[in-house]
Amino acid sequence: IDPLVWALDQGLAPMVYGDVALDEEQGGTILSTEQILSYLARRLYPSRLVLVGQVDGVFEGDPLSDPSARHIPVIHPGNWQEVRAVLGGSHATDVTGGMLSKVEEMVTLVQDLPGLWVHLISGQRPGALRAALLEPLSAGGTVIDWG
Repeated sequence: IDPLVWALDQGLAPMVYGDVALDEEQGGTILSTEQILSYLARRLYPSRLVLVGQVDGVFEGDPLSDPSARHIPVIHPGNWQEVRAVLGGSHATDVTGGMLSKVEEMVTLVQDLPGLWVHLISGQRPGALRAALLEPLSAGGTVIDWG
C-alpha cells in the first residue's frame, strides 16, 4: 500500500479497480473493486470512498433495462433491509456478484469503520467524478452512510 500512501500524501486521489489476480489455490481468480477497497480501507482508514460505475448509484431495479427504476439517494441503517430486498444482480454479466454484492460489501465496510461513507456514482455522467471529489453533498449518485 506504500504507493497509495505516497499518492495520498501528495494530495492525489488514487484509483484502484478489480482485475484478474493470480491465486495459489485456483491458479487465478477475480478480485472485485469492492474487495480491494475493503482491504485498503481497513489499513488506510479513509473518511470516504467513491465507486465509479456505469449507473448513477443504486436503484430499486436495473435502470438500464427499466428507465422507471427508482433511485435510492442514501442507504443507511433505517432503510438498509428494505434496500437489500429490492437489489438484484447487474445488467451485464458480472462475476463479482452484481449490485447486491457490491452494496453488501460496502455496507459491511461502513459498519466496520465508523465515520466512513461510500459514494456510488456514474462515470458516464459528465462532471460526476469531479463533483464527488470536490462537492460530494451535491454530486448525485448514492451515499452509503452509517454515521
